[in-house]
Amino acid sequence: MIVAKFCLIDNCCNFFSFWYDVIMGENIKFSVIMPTYGVGDYIGDALGCLSMQTYENFEVIIVDDCSPDNSGQIARSFTEKDDRFFYIKHETNQGVSCARNTGIARATGDYLLFLDPDDLYERDLLRVCAAALERNPVDLLVYSFTEDYRTPDGKIDFMKGITLDLMDYEDDMVTTKDPATIHKIAMQMEEITMLGYPWNKCFKADIIKENHLEFQQIKHVEDILFNCDFLDYTTSLTVLNDVLYHYRNQGQSRLTGGEINDYFKLQKIRIQRIYDQQQSWKTCDFDALGILSKEYFRSFQSAMVRKLESGMKGVDIIKWCNEEAESEIYNELKRYLPEGSTTIKLLYKPLTEGMFGTALRRARLMKYTKNHFPGVFNRAKQLR
Repeated sequence: MIVAKFCLIDNCCNFFSFWYDVIMGENIKFSVIMPTYGVGDYIGDALGCLSMQTYENFEVIIVDDCSPDNSGQIARSFTEKDDRFFYIKHETNQGVSCARNTGIARATGDYLLFLDPDDLYERDLLRVCAAALERNPVDLLVYSFTEDYRTPDGKIDFMKGITLDLMDYEDDMVTTKDPATIHKIAMQMEEITMLGYPWNKCFKADIIKENHLEFQQIKHVEDILFNCDFLDYTTSLTVLNDVLYHYRNQGQSRLTGGEINDYFKLQKIRIQRIYDQQQSWKTCDFDALGILSKEYFRSFQSAMVRKLESGMKGVDIIKWCNEEAESEIYNELKRYLPEGSTTIKLLYKPLTEGMFGTALRRARLMKYTKNHFPGVFNRAKQLR
Protein backbone atom coordinates (compact mmCIF):
# COMPACT_ATOMS: atom_id res chain seq x y z
CA MET A 1 0.00 0.00 0.00
CA ILE A 2 2.79 2.42 0.85
CA VAL A 3 4.65 1.72 -2.40
CA ALA A 4 1.50 2.33 -4.42
CA LYS A 5 0.93 5.58 -2.58
CA PHE A 6 4.49 6.70 -3.31
CA CYS A 7 3.86 6.17 -7.03
CA LEU A 8 0.68 8.25 -6.85
CA ILE A 9 2.45 11.00 -4.91
CA ASP A 10 5.33 10.97 -7.40
CA ASN A 11 2.94 11.42 -10.32
CA CYS A 12 1.10 14.22 -8.52
CA CYS A 13 4.39 15.91 -7.68
CA ASN A 14 5.52 15.75 -11.31
CA PHE A 15 2.22 17.25 -12.49
CA PHE A 16 2.40 19.93 -9.80
CA SER A 17 6.03 20.65 -10.71
CA PHE A 18 5.23 21.07 -14.41
CA TRP A 19 2.59 23.73 -13.81
CA TYR A 20 4.74 25.33 -11.14
CA ASP A 21 7.49 25.80 -13.78
CA VAL A 22 5.02 27.32 -16.20
CA ILE A 23 3.37 29.71 -13.75
CA MET A 24 5.65 30.56 -10.84
CA GLY A 25 9.39 30.40 -11.45
CA GLU A 26 11.89 29.92 -8.62
CA ASN A 27 11.60 32.94 -6.35
CA ILE A 28 12.10 31.18 -3.01
CA LYS A 29 15.65 30.37 -1.97
CA PHE A 30 16.26 27.42 0.35
CA SER A 31 19.25 26.94 2.60
CA VAL A 32 19.89 23.27 3.36
CA ILE A 33 22.03 22.89 6.47
CA MET A 34 23.73 19.52 6.86
CA PRO A 35 25.85 18.67 9.93
CA THR A 36 28.37 15.96 9.20
CA TYR A 37 30.18 13.51 11.44
CA GLY A 38 31.16 9.89 10.72
CA VAL A 39 28.71 9.38 7.84
CA GLY A 40 31.11 8.46 5.03
CA ASP A 41 28.99 5.44 4.10
CA TYR A 42 25.88 7.56 3.58
CA ILE A 43 26.60 11.23 2.86
CA GLY A 44 27.30 10.66 -0.83
CA ASP A 45 23.75 9.37 -1.31
CA ALA A 46 22.28 12.34 0.59
CA LEU A 47 24.27 14.95 -1.34
CA GLY A 48 23.45 13.13 -4.55
CA CYS A 49 19.73 13.53 -3.76
CA LEU A 50 20.30 17.27 -3.40
CA SER A 51 22.40 17.65 -6.54
CA MET A 52 19.56 16.06 -8.54
CA GLN A 53 16.81 18.31 -7.17
CA THR A 54 14.34 19.48 -9.79
CA TYR A 55 14.35 22.92 -8.15
CA GLU A 56 17.52 24.98 -8.54
CA ASN A 57 17.37 27.98 -6.21
CA PHE A 58 19.05 26.56 -3.13
CA GLU A 59 22.33 26.33 -1.27
CA VAL A 60 23.72 23.41 0.71
CA ILE A 61 25.84 24.30 3.74
CA ILE A 62 27.79 21.23 4.90
CA VAL A 63 29.28 21.67 8.36
CA ASP A 64 31.99 19.09 9.05
CA ASP A 65 32.22 18.70 12.81
CA CYS A 66 35.73 17.18 12.67
CA SER A 67 34.51 13.91 11.20
CA PRO A 68 37.01 11.07 11.74
CA ASP A 69 36.25 9.39 8.40
CA ASN A 70 36.07 10.46 4.75
CA SER A 71 32.82 12.41 5.11
CA GLY A 72 34.60 15.72 4.58
CA GLN A 73 36.39 14.52 1.47
CA ILE A 74 33.12 13.36 -0.05
CA ALA A 75 31.45 16.66 0.84
CA ARG A 76 34.27 18.70 -0.71
CA SER A 77 33.96 16.72 -3.94
CA PHE A 78 30.42 18.09 -4.34
CA THR A 79 31.58 21.68 -3.79
CA GLU A 80 34.02 21.22 -6.67
CA LYS A 81 31.22 20.18 -9.03
CA ASP A 82 28.40 22.49 -7.94
CA ASP A 83 28.75 26.09 -6.74
CA ARG A 84 25.56 25.77 -4.68
CA PHE A 85 27.40 23.47 -2.25
CA PHE A 86 29.52 25.00 0.53
CA TYR A 87 31.83 23.25 2.98
CA ILE A 88 32.70 24.50 6.46
CA LYS A 89 34.88 22.61 8.94
CA HIS A 90 34.93 23.15 12.68
CA GLU A 91 38.37 23.33 14.25
CA THR A 92 37.18 21.12 17.10
CA ASN A 93 34.31 18.70 17.53
CA GLN A 94 31.42 20.67 19.00
CA GLY A 95 28.35 18.48 18.46
CA VAL A 96 25.40 18.49 16.11
CA SER A 97 23.71 21.53 17.69
CA CYS A 98 26.75 23.74 17.17
CA ALA A 99 27.12 22.44 13.62
CA ARG A 100 23.54 23.43 12.82
CA ASN A 101 24.01 26.81 14.49
CA THR A 102 27.07 27.40 12.32
CA GLY A 103 24.90 26.66 9.30
CA ILE A 104 22.22 29.09 10.49
CA ALA A 105 24.78 31.89 10.75
CA ARG A 106 25.99 31.20 7.20
CA ALA A 107 22.56 30.69 5.58
CA THR A 108 21.21 33.24 3.06
CA GLY A 109 17.94 31.52 2.08
CA ASP A 110 14.34 32.48 2.72
CA TYR A 111 13.67 29.09 4.34
CA LEU A 112 16.01 26.75 6.20
CA LEU A 113 15.98 22.96 6.09
CA PHE A 114 18.05 20.86 8.51
CA LEU A 115 18.61 17.61 6.62
CA ASP A 116 20.55 14.66 8.01
CA PRO A 117 23.43 13.27 5.91
CA ASP A 118 22.50 9.61 6.43
CA ASP A 119 18.96 9.83 5.03
CA LEU A 120 17.43 10.03 1.55
CA TYR A 121 15.20 12.67 -0.04
CA GLU A 122 12.89 12.81 -3.03
CA ARG A 123 14.17 14.67 -6.10
CA ASP A 124 11.09 16.92 -5.92
CA LEU A 125 11.56 17.78 -2.24
CA LEU A 126 12.41 21.44 -2.78
CA ARG A 127 10.10 21.96 -5.74
CA VAL A 128 7.04 20.67 -3.87
CA CYS A 129 7.95 22.80 -0.85
CA ALA A 130 8.45 25.87 -3.06
CA ALA A 131 5.12 25.36 -4.79
CA ALA A 132 3.30 25.06 -1.46
CA LEU A 133 5.07 28.11 -0.05
CA GLU A 134 4.36 30.23 -3.11
CA ARG A 135 0.71 29.35 -2.70
CA ASN A 136 0.72 29.85 1.10
CA PRO A 137 3.86 31.65 2.38
CA VAL A 138 3.68 30.29 5.92
CA ASP A 139 6.16 30.44 8.79
CA LEU A 140 6.51 26.65 9.04
CA LEU A 141 6.01 23.99 6.37
CA VAL A 142 5.93 20.32 7.42
CA TYR A 143 6.08 17.42 4.96
CA SER A 144 5.47 13.69 5.38
CA PHE A 145 8.16 11.01 5.51
CA THR A 146 8.87 7.33 5.92
CA GLU A 147 10.85 5.55 8.59
CA ASP A 148 12.87 2.88 6.78
CA TYR A 149 14.29 0.12 8.95
CA ARG A 150 17.02 -1.56 6.92
CA THR A 151 19.16 -4.65 7.22
CA PRO A 152 22.96 -4.15 7.44
CA ASP A 153 23.21 -4.61 3.65
CA GLY A 154 20.75 -1.77 3.05
CA LYS A 155 17.58 -3.68 2.20
CA ILE A 156 14.35 -2.34 3.68
CA ASP A 157 13.08 -4.74 6.33
CA PHE A 158 10.23 -2.57 7.59
CA MET A 159 8.80 0.76 6.47
CA LYS A 160 6.33 3.05 8.18
CA GLY A 161 4.79 6.11 6.56
CA ILE A 162 4.31 9.17 8.80
CA THR A 163 1.78 11.23 6.88
CA LEU A 164 -1.01 13.73 7.22
CA ASP A 165 -3.41 10.79 6.75
CA LEU A 166 -2.55 9.57 10.26
CA MET A 167 -3.96 12.81 11.66
CA ASP A 168 -7.35 12.03 10.05
CA TYR A 169 -7.24 14.85 7.51
CA GLU A 170 -8.69 13.97 4.12
CA ASP A 171 -6.99 16.75 2.14
CA ASP A 172 -3.48 16.50 0.68
CA MET A 173 -2.53 19.72 2.45
CA VAL A 174 -3.69 21.51 5.59
CA THR A 175 -2.79 25.17 6.05
CA THR A 176 -3.90 27.59 8.74
CA LYS A 177 -3.24 30.94 10.40
CA ASP A 178 -5.55 30.23 13.32
CA PRO A 179 -3.57 29.97 16.59
CA ALA A 180 -5.88 27.38 18.16
CA THR A 181 -5.64 25.17 15.08
CA ILE A 182 -1.84 25.50 14.98
CA HIS A 183 -1.63 24.44 18.61
CA LYS A 184 -3.96 21.49 18.05
CA ILE A 185 -2.02 20.34 14.97
CA ALA A 186 1.23 20.58 16.95
CA MET A 187 -0.06 17.98 19.42
CA GLN A 188 -1.46 15.82 16.62
CA MET A 189 1.97 15.84 14.99
CA GLU A 190 3.62 15.01 18.28
CA GLU A 191 1.39 11.97 18.70
CA ILE A 192 2.51 10.48 15.35
CA THR A 193 6.21 11.50 15.77
CA MET A 194 6.00 14.22 13.11
CA LEU A 195 6.74 17.18 15.40
CA GLY A 196 10.08 16.37 17.00
CA TYR A 197 12.36 16.02 13.98
CA PRO A 198 13.95 19.08 12.33
CA TRP A 199 14.47 17.43 8.93
CA ASN A 200 10.84 17.20 7.82
CA LYS A 201 10.30 20.95 7.99
CA CYS A 202 11.00 24.22 6.20
CA PHE A 203 11.56 27.02 8.73
CA LYS A 204 11.15 30.67 7.78
CA ALA A 205 14.65 32.09 8.13
CA ASP A 206 13.61 35.54 9.35
CA ILE A 207 11.89 34.07 12.42
CA ILE A 208 15.01 32.13 13.38
CA LYS A 209 17.40 35.04 12.87
CA GLU A 210 15.27 37.88 14.25
CA ASN A 211 14.54 35.92 17.44
CA HIS A 212 18.07 34.49 17.71
CA LEU A 213 16.83 30.91 17.81
CA GLU A 214 19.52 28.24 18.13
CA PHE A 215 19.80 24.53 18.80
CA GLN A 216 20.63 23.98 22.44
CA GLN A 217 23.77 22.07 23.38
CA ILE A 218 21.88 19.22 24.95
CA LYS A 219 21.89 15.61 23.85
CA HIS A 220 18.95 13.75 22.29
CA VAL A 221 16.18 16.35 22.71
CA GLU A 222 17.80 19.36 21.03
CA ASP A 223 15.55 18.94 18.00
CA ILE A 224 12.19 19.10 19.78
CA LEU A 225 13.37 21.98 21.98
CA PHE A 226 14.29 23.98 18.87
CA ASN A 227 10.97 23.15 17.22
CA CYS A 228 9.05 24.23 20.31
CA ASP A 229 11.03 27.48 20.42
CA PHE A 230 10.13 28.11 16.78
CA LEU A 231 6.47 27.33 17.43
CA ASP A 232 6.39 30.11 20.01
CA TYR A 233 6.71 32.50 17.05
CA THR A 234 4.72 30.54 14.46
CA THR A 235 1.61 32.33 13.20
CA SER A 236 1.00 30.22 10.08
CA LEU A 237 1.50 26.54 9.33
CA THR A 238 1.14 24.10 6.44
CA VAL A 239 1.35 20.30 6.65
CA LEU A 240 1.73 18.31 3.42
CA ASN A 241 0.71 14.72 2.83
CA ASP A 242 3.51 14.39 0.26
CA VAL A 243 6.18 11.88 1.32
CA LEU A 244 9.40 13.77 0.57
CA TYR A 245 11.92 12.37 3.08
CA HIS A 246 13.12 8.88 3.98
CA TYR A 247 14.60 8.39 7.45
CA ARG A 248 17.13 5.60 7.11
CA ASN A 249 17.61 3.40 10.16
CA GLN A 250 20.30 0.93 9.21
CA GLY A 251 21.89 0.44 12.59
CA GLN A 252 24.22 3.39 12.00
CA SER A 253 25.16 5.77 14.78
CA ARG A 254 22.85 8.73 14.25
CA LEU A 255 24.20 12.27 14.63
CA THR A 256 21.82 12.81 17.52
CA GLY A 257 22.01 9.25 18.81
CA GLY A 258 24.79 7.32 20.49
CA GLU A 259 24.98 6.26 24.11
CA ILE A 260 22.43 8.13 26.22
CA ASN A 261 23.08 7.53 29.89
CA ASP A 262 20.43 9.99 31.05
CA TYR A 263 17.79 8.97 28.49
CA PHE A 264 14.75 9.22 30.78
CA LYS A 265 15.84 12.54 32.26
CA LEU A 266 16.10 13.97 28.74
CA GLN A 267 12.73 12.55 27.75
CA LYS A 268 11.17 14.24 30.74
CA ILE A 269 12.71 17.55 29.64
CA ARG A 270 11.03 17.02 26.26
CA ILE A 271 7.65 16.22 27.77
CA GLN A 272 7.86 19.11 30.25
CA ARG A 273 8.67 21.58 27.45
CA ILE A 274 5.64 20.53 25.42
CA TYR A 275 3.45 20.54 28.54
CA ASP A 276 4.59 24.04 29.50
CA GLN A 277 4.02 25.29 25.96
CA GLN A 278 0.50 23.88 25.80
CA GLN A 279 -0.20 25.45 29.20
CA SER A 280 1.03 28.84 27.98
CA TRP A 281 -1.23 28.49 24.92
CA LYS A 282 -4.12 27.48 27.23
CA THR A 283 -4.67 24.39 25.06
CA CYS A 284 -3.45 21.72 27.48
CA ASP A 285 -6.73 19.82 27.32
CA PHE A 286 -7.57 16.17 28.00
CA ASP A 287 -6.36 15.06 24.54
CA ALA A 288 -3.02 16.83 24.93
CA LEU A 289 -2.50 15.36 28.39
CA GLY A 290 -3.34 11.90 27.07
CA ILE A 291 -0.68 12.19 24.37
CA LEU A 292 1.91 13.38 26.88
CA SER A 293 0.95 10.62 29.31
CA LYS A 294 1.54 7.95 26.66
CA GLU A 295 4.91 9.50 25.83
CA TYR A 296 5.96 9.63 29.47
CA PHE A 297 5.08 6.01 30.25
CA ARG A 298 6.50 4.76 26.97
CA SER A 299 9.77 6.47 27.91
CA PHE A 300 9.49 5.04 31.45
CA GLN A 301 9.21 1.51 30.05
CA SER A 302 12.04 2.10 27.58
CA ALA A 303 14.22 3.40 30.41
CA MET A 304 13.66 0.12 32.27
CA VAL A 305 14.84 -1.82 29.21
CA ARG A 306 17.92 0.38 28.97
CA LYS A 307 18.72 -0.18 32.65
CA LEU A 308 18.50 -3.94 32.10
CA GLU A 309 20.85 -3.61 29.14
CA SER A 310 23.30 -1.68 31.30
CA GLY A 311 23.42 -4.60 33.78
CA MET A 312 21.45 -2.98 36.59
CA LYS A 313 19.95 -5.50 39.00
CA GLY A 314 16.19 -5.95 39.14
CA VAL A 315 15.97 -4.89 42.78
CA ASP A 316 17.71 -1.60 41.94
CA ILE A 317 15.39 -1.00 39.00
CA ILE A 318 12.37 -1.49 41.24
CA LYS A 319 13.88 0.98 43.73
CA TRP A 320 14.38 3.49 40.91
CA CYS A 321 10.74 3.00 39.82
CA ASN A 322 9.49 3.70 43.33
CA GLU A 323 11.55 6.88 43.46
CA GLU A 324 10.15 8.02 40.10
CA ALA A 325 6.62 7.33 41.36
CA GLU A 326 7.12 10.14 43.88
CA SER A 327 7.79 12.70 41.16
CA GLU A 328 5.33 15.43 40.24
CA ILE A 329 5.24 14.54 36.55
CA TYR A 330 4.44 10.88 37.30
CA ASN A 331 1.53 11.76 39.56
CA GLU A 332 0.22 14.38 37.13
CA LEU A 333 0.30 12.25 33.98
CA LYS A 334 -0.76 8.88 35.41
CA ARG A 335 -4.29 10.26 35.66
CA TYR A 336 -4.53 10.89 31.93
CA LEU A 337 -3.28 7.64 30.38
CA PRO A 338 -5.88 6.75 27.71
CA GLU A 339 -7.72 3.48 27.73
CA GLY A 340 -7.97 1.10 24.82
CA SER A 341 -4.88 -0.19 23.07
CA THR A 342 -3.19 -3.48 23.96
CA THR A 343 0.16 -1.72 24.25
CA ILE A 344 -1.22 0.65 26.87
CA LYS A 345 -2.81 -2.16 28.86
CA LEU A 346 0.24 -4.44 28.80
CA LEU A 347 3.14 -2.01 29.10
CA TYR A 348 2.02 1.34 30.46
CA LYS A 349 -0.95 0.60 32.71
CA PRO A 350 1.11 -1.45 35.22
CA LEU A 351 3.41 1.54 35.61
CA THR A 352 0.55 3.90 36.45
CA GLU A 353 -0.70 1.43 39.07
CA GLY A 354 2.69 0.97 40.73
CA MET A 355 2.95 -2.67 39.55
CA PHE A 356 6.67 -2.34 38.93
CA GLY A 357 7.44 -6.05 39.24
CA THR A 358 5.03 -6.75 36.36
CA ALA A 359 6.53 -3.89 34.37
CA LEU A 360 10.03 -5.28 34.97
CA ARG A 361 9.08 -8.73 33.67
CA ARG A 362 7.72 -7.15 30.51
CA ALA A 363 10.83 -5.03 30.16
CA ARG A 364 12.90 -8.23 30.25
CA LEU A 365 10.74 -9.66 27.47
CA MET A 366 11.23 -6.48 25.43
CA LYS A 367 15.00 -6.68 25.94
CA TYR A 368 15.04 -10.30 24.77
CA THR A 369 12.98 -9.48 21.69
CA LYS A 370 15.18 -6.49 20.86
CA ASN A 371 18.34 -8.59 21.03
CA HIS A 372 17.11 -11.73 19.27
CA PHE A 373 14.30 -10.55 16.99
CA PRO A 374 15.12 -6.94 16.03
CA GLY A 375 12.67 -6.94 13.12
CA VAL A 376 9.80 -7.91 15.42
CA PHE A 377 10.96 -5.35 17.96
CA ASN A 378 11.04 -2.53 15.37
CA ARG A 379 7.49 -3.32 14.35
CA ALA A 380 6.25 -3.68 17.91
CA LYS A 381 7.65 -0.37 19.09
CA GLN A 382 5.58 1.42 16.45
CA LEU A 383 2.44 0.41 18.36
CA ARG A 384 1.28 3.32 20.47
